[in-house]
Amino acid sequence: MSAVVAVSETAASVVQSNTPPPNLGEYRSQDKPAEGEEQYLSKDNGVPVEIEVDGANQLLIDFDGPEDPSNPVNWSKGRKWAIVILLSALNVVTNLATVLCIPAVPQILEEFGSTDTLYLAILVSAWEFGEAVGPLLAAPLSEVFGRAPCYNAANIVFIIFSIACAVSSNLPMLVAFRLINGIGDASIALNPSIISDMFIQEERGFPLSMVGFPPLIGPVAGPVIGGYLTEREGWRWAFWFSAIAGGLCELCFLALFRETYRPTILRVKAQALRKKTGVNGYYSNYDHERSESGCYTLRRAIIRPAQMLAKSPIVALLATYISVIYGFAYILLTTITEVFESTYAFTQGQAGLAYLGMSLGMVTGVLLCASTSDWWLKKQAAVHDGELKPEYRLPPMVLGGVLIPIGLLVYGWTARGHFFFIIPMLGTATLGFGFFVTTIPLNAYLVDTYKTHAASAIAATIVMRCIVAAVVPLAGPPLYNSLGYGWGNSLLGFIAIAFVPLPILLIRYGERIRKRGSVQIVE
Repeated sequence: MSAVVAVSETAASVVQSNTPPPNLGEYRSQDKPAEGEEQYLSKDNGVPVEIEVDGANQLLIDFDGPEDPSNPVNWSKGRKWAIVILLSALNVVTNLATVLCIPAVPQILEEFGSTDTLYLAILVSAWEFGEAVGPLLAAPLSEVFGRAPCYNAANIVFIIFSIACAVSSNLPMLVAFRLINGIGDASIALNPSIISDMFIQEERGFPLSMVGFPPLIGPVAGPVIGGYLTEREGWRWAFWFSAIAGGLCELCFLALFRETYRPTILRVKAQALRKKTGVNGYYSNYDHERSESGCYTLRRAIIRPAQMLAKSPIVALLATYISVIYGFAYILLTTITEVFESTYAFTQGQAGLAYLGMSLGMVTGVLLCASTSDWWLKKQAAVHDGELKPEYRLPPMVLGGVLIPIGLLVYGWTARGHFFFIIPMLGTATLGFGFFVTTIPLNAYLVDTYKTHAASAIAATIVMRCIVAAVVPLAGPPLYNSLGYGWGNSLLGFIAIAFVPLPILLIRYGERIRKRGSVQIVE
């Protein structure tokens, strides 16, 4: 029998109250307990600590010592990496779905009798608006109910509305179903948080790079697959493909995934002990919301990402930065097909191959982040008395900030000058590399900073970036029609240059800003 159950009969006999333990605080800036919390944590290898709250005795439980196998941090490497691969596969599917239909737009317009090419951007923007709503629900609710139920619910929404898109009978129906389809993308917000649940800080860099790769490679590989799939089977199979792949991943998810969120695991453990022993005094130190109404707890959780965006300067700055970069990326993603078809006479299938330049850059970026993130964190910690500061994740963002405008300029001017098609593809590769070495360190920084509520912090940045990514691509065709590929991409490059100092300033002053802003969230 576990150490928790082996509590003395004397202690158990006096615990009969339903009074919850005191609010120990929601935000912990480090993995260690918050100030003043140590007295409430189990110190004797998982044996519940008896405390007095409002005159009533309580038994506060924790994991059964530092090597408790129920703690996701202690799961075997094989189990952890099986989940990492599964999360990456789900992420690939949902992100392929983002742009899988882009090469099919001419067929869609022809079938529904429309000549408005703006639907190319609308179909992407509808998904992005849905993807902006999804994290606002999935991320905070996962901090109330756990990761598993929220992920499963989102996957089911994705599968159902992928099928709905495939059987759409008119354009407005297709656009509406695309929007709801985007709401079903939970991976974008939950994957980094699940990695945080399973890996200690100095081991997160590599798995974060792995699960962060699909959101960037999916939109690149999607048009390649979509182009040839549409040519052979028709546009509806772009959506059937997403539904089938999503269904297979969900079956694997149901078979392999287990809850990883520490507060949920401990709440379930406390409930099991109350039921098994008949003693009502077992609680975890995350059960303070039991004294609150369910509606209040849900409301507080759902507004948490907005609170973070409004009250945390770090979240606001990074959300703005990543939103601008995503906007640029989606302008390219929605116009590359037209650029290479009109400038280089590519066929529909060949135009999909034009995305391979950006894909190559992203692959290089993931290799850099995966190989250096944890190494640099540990090296800096060794120099600074073992302190693992989140700011040690940020140096690759400086390189990314410089390369993004360079990639935009090279792509725009070489396409305008009708250079050999490999040259503008090298420009998109540079952009893809810069995009990736910016996004992955940013997510790692948020995970290291906000710990238990990392999902809400990431959701705050996702909402803003998805709204921008939904609106900005609509400006792509008018921008290039007015200024051409050269000056149009130069304008984007000049805007990107203005953000180059941001990661440098965060490396220098981020700790000061972070400590001043984050403690005010969700009091």
